[in-house]
Amino acid sequence: MRYLAAMLVSLGVGAVVYVISMRTGEDEVHAIGFEPEPSGHDGFAGSTVDSPPPGYTYLQVPVTRGPSIGERFQGLIGSLALVAVAMVGVAGALYAVGWAVGRVIRSFLGNDDGSLPPP
Repeated sequence: MRYLAAMLVSLGVGAVVYVISMRTGEDEVHAIGFEPEPSGHDGFAGSTVDSPPPGYTYLQVPVTRGPSIGERFQGLIGSLALVAVAMVGVAGALYAVGWAVGRVIRSFLGNDDGSLPPP
């Protein structure tokens, strides 16, 4: 019952946040491309640039240089380290599952000391 109550409270809070954030403030200035109706200018005085249709935006990004050799090497070493840690984690998890299954089978057979029954 408490899980159902927690789920209902979280759904209620989510609905309230949605209503407050999305349904209010319709008269605010929108970003280019998110305005309700396309206009003939982009908001700057004397500009004749057509605004993109709703849903499309243009973000100016300054020209940057690519990553250096050192940054690329750091990324490679970091990726290798993450793969190694993931391999150790998966191997440990598989070992733990096998150990637990073996222990259950041994307890089912009545050998709590870990030995197998005689053939």
